[in-house]
Amino acid sequence: MLGAGRGGPGVRIGTMHRMKGLEFRCVAVAGVSDGTVPMKSAVTSVEVDAQQHQEDMNSELSLLFVACTRAREALRVSWHGAPSPFLAPVTNPHP
Repeated sequence: MLGAGRGGPGVRIGTMHRMKGLEFRCVAVAGVSDGTVPMKSAVTSVEVDAQQHQEDMNSELSLLFVACTRAREALRVSWHGAPSPFLAPVTNPHP
């Protein structure tokens, strides 16, 4: 687990929130699926507040960005079913 005080080689598992400020040789970001990322409970409905909705979406995108930029050498991003809409630029490079 991240933040468990263990150093040395091995696999560490943590949430995207726990990745901030850390760096690893290789990173796997799993579960970046539509309906999971962005996390629905973290995003205000556009019908309730359009500006807050956009700010929440930007925060969720930033969180994914931080998780993905923790890798120095290799990054693997996976999903089940449809990928998150945040991955559209890389999963559908030619619309």
